[in-house]
Amino acid sequence: MHRTLLAAACLAAAFLATDASAQPPGGRGRGMGMGGGMSQASLLRQEVVQGELGLSADQKTKIAADLPERAPGGGGAGGGNPRDMTDQQRQKWMEERRARTAEDDKKVAGLLSPEQLSRLKQIRIQALGAGVLMDETLAKDIGVTDDQVTKFQAAMQEMRQAAPGGGGNPGEMRTKMTAKAMEILSADQKSKLEALKGPAFDVSKLQMRGPGGGGRPGAGT
Repeated sequence: MHRTLLAAACLAAAFLATDASAQPPGGRGRGMGMGGGMSQASLLRQEVVQGELGLSADQKTKIAADLPERAPGGGGAGGGNPRDMTDQQRQKWMEERRARTAEDDKKVAGLLSPEQLSRLKQIRIQALGAGVLMDETLAKDIGVTDDQVTKFQAAMQEMRQAAPGGGGNPGEMRTKMTAKAMEILSADQKSKLEALKGPAFDVSKLQMRGPGGGGRPGAGT
């Protein structure tokens, strides 16, 4: 499962990095996070999320100090943009990205109360979109299979071939990918996913950043 999810995440990162390159400066993406781009730390840095969690001034100060915003793409091969990398470089980049996210998640857990952490996880699930099929923990929780991930990979390949160079509306591809992910999930899996989301949160207020740094700052890793 891990290798299948990693391959899907790498493909999504390359696809959405190309998509982000077509977005006008200052544009705000919707539903980013596919391939692991929507981390708990990136959400926690945003004022709208901090307000939802009811963070204290002391918590906000510690978050700014312990979870500084990383440079877009994180550097490395291909200049940090997945679309410019080879498959091998992209896989290495994704593994490093996930390792950084795991480190940040430990810091996040130490900065929040159990109730705040639970709500943050709910918000992240709502923001993930098609990323639910590529988040290893979440995929396991709702019972995603290798076959489902493979089907989603094939769907992404078709969409990528239909829109070479990332042309078209930047948010449209993410919307289509999320819709396809929901088609692939069973009714029981979707029910489990809904139960994990908690109270509705307006994810359109989130600032999103694509894997290659596209979009407004706020939701990189």
